Amino acid sequence: MLQKFDISWIQDYIPSSVNLKQTILLGSLGFAVFSSGHFIWFLITPLFSPLRSIKSPPGGSFVLGHMPISRKVPTVGAWHRDQLRKYGHVFVYKVFFNQDRLCTTDPKALQHVLNNSFIYQKPSENRYILSRLLGNGLLFVEGDVHKRQRRIMNPAFGTLHIREMTEIFITKSNELRDVLKKLSTSNPSQETAEWTPIEMLSHLSCTTLDIIGLAGFDYHFGSLDHLVRGDRDESELSFAFSQILNAIGGFTLLGILKMWFPIFRLIQFDRRSRIERSSQRTIQTIGRKLVEERKQMLKEDMEKGQVSKAKDLLTLLIRANLVEGGTSGQRDKTLSDEEVMNQIPTFLVAGHETTSTATTWALYSLASHPDVQTKLREELLAFPSDTPTMDKLNGFEYLDRVVRETLRYHGVVQGTTRVAERDDIIPLERPFTDKYGIVRHEIKVKKGDGVLIPIRVVNTLQEIWGDDSEEFNPDRWLDPPKRSASLPSAWGNQLSFIAGPRACIGLRFALVEMKALLFALIRSFEFKLAVDASD
Repeated sequence: MLQKFDISWIQDYIPSSVNLKQTILLGSLGFAVFSSGHFIWFLITPLFSPLRSIKSPPGGSFVLGHMPISRKVPTVGAWHRDQLRKYGHVFVYKVFFNQDRLCTTDPKALQHVLNNSFIYQKPSENRYILSRLLGNGLLFVEGDVHKRQRRIMNPAFGTLHIREMTEIFITKSNELRDVLKKLSTSNPSQETAEWTPIEMLSHLSCTTLDIIGLAGFDYHFGSLDHLVRGDRDESELSFAFSQILNAIGGFTLLGILKMWFPIFRLIQFDRRSRIERSSQRTIQTIGRKLVEERKQMLKEDMEKGQVSKAKDLLTLLIRANLVEGGTSGQRDKTLSDEEVMNQIPTFLVAGHETTSTATTWALYSLASHPDVQTKLREELLAFPSDTPTMDKLNGFEYLDRVVRETLRYHGVVQGTTRVAERDDIIPLERPFTDKYGIVRHEIKVKKGDGVLIPIRVVNTLQEIWGDDSEEFNPDRWLDPPKRSASLPSAWGNQLSFIAGPRACIGLRFALVEMKALLFALIRSFEFKLAVDASD
C-alpha cells in the first residue's frame, strides 16, 4: 500500500508569480545536491569519528536524530540529565542527518572547549541563522575577526560605562512600576480586589526593549507606551526586527535544508525569504542613519573641543573609532562603519529578551517562595530612595543572591554548541569507560565533530550543587559549593554567561539591569502566581 505524504507546505513557499517549471528545476537541483559526493561524504563522516566509541542512547531518526525525543520532556535538559545518569559524564547522541554530538559535564573538558575558541567554533548552520539576523556582528564572527571586535568593544561594556547607564535602567524600571500601579487601580472591578492579574513577560519585554534602545544606540522605541495604549504603532525598527525574528523562528523543511545545505539558500522566492530581505533592508537603513548621525555629532563636538555627554554603546564605539582612527590610523584598532552598524541588531538580540526572560523567572521563583520575596523586599525597602546607583544595587547582598540563584536555577540559554575546526584531544578531570569497556582519560575528536555545552544541566548538577541542586535556594550563595569553583565561568561560579574568549560581553549590563528591575518591582508590589505552577 502506498504511503501518502502531505506536501501542502509547498504552497506556502511558491507564490502565484512563480513558474512551476522554475520550481521543478530547483527541486531537481536539490536532488542533485543530495546525490552529490559532498552529501555522501557528509553522511559517512560520522562513521570515521572517534566519538563512535563513546556510549550513546539507542533510537533516534536519521533526519532529526534524538532532537525530537530530547525536546518532548517537560523540563528543559531532563533528557540529557537522564542520559548522563545512564552512561556517565560523557556520552554521544544523534542530531540532524545522523551527525554525532558529544555531551559532557566534565569541568576540565568544558574549560578546554570554551577556552580554545579558534578550535571550537559555532556550527555553520547556527552561524547561517545568526547571519540572517545580525550580519557580521560580534555574535556571528569567529577567529581573528571576533578577537579584534571583542578587544575594541570591551571598554564600552566596562564598569565605568555601565555605571553611567544605570540611570537609564532605573528610570525605565520606575516607569514600568508606575504603569503596573495604574493597571492595578484603573479597572473598577479591581478597586476592592487584593490582587490584579498581569502578564509580566510582555511588560518586562517592552521595558527591556526600551532600555536597550536608549542604552544601546539612543533610540526611542516607546514599546512600553504602545503596550499600555494597546496600539500597533510600533517603531519601524521594532517592527522590522520582530518580523525577521518571526521569519527565522521555528523549523520548516526548506529552512532545515537551507541550514545544512548551502545550495538551497539560492531559493529566495519563498515568503519567509522575502520578509527577511525586506526587514534586513529596513534594519540596515536605520542602522546606517544612526551611525552617520553619531559620527557627525561627535565630529562637531571634537571640532568645538567638547566632550559628548551621550552614554549609549553605539556612540562609545564610534567615539573610540574616531579617536583611534585619528591617532593611530591602524585598521586593527577600529571597526568599520559596517561592523559598527551590525552591532545594533546584536545589541537587540543579546540585551532584550534575555534579560526580560530572566527577570520573569526571578518573579516566578519569588512568587513561589513568599519567604524569599519578603526577605528581599525588607532589604530593598531599607534603602531611602528609589534611584540607587550601580554601586548601591550591587551592594544589596540578598538581591545579589536572588539574581545568582535565578540565573543558575532557570538560566536563559539552556546550552550552546561548538564544532571542532581541526582534530583535537579534549582532556578530562575524570576518566570514563567507552562502550567497549576501555577506560579513557581523554576524548579524541575529529574535524567536524560537534560538542554540546549543557549549561542548564551543569548549573543544576547534583554532584556539584548538592541534594537541593534542583531547588531555588538563594542562601546557597552564602557558602557556594566548593565543586562549583572548578566550573569554567565568567561570573558567579556557573555557566550562565559561559566562559573564555566568547563569554558574554554584556554580563555587567545584564546583571545591573536585572537588579534595577527587581529593585523597582519588589519594593512596590507583592507577587504571587496567577495560575497554578503546574500550568
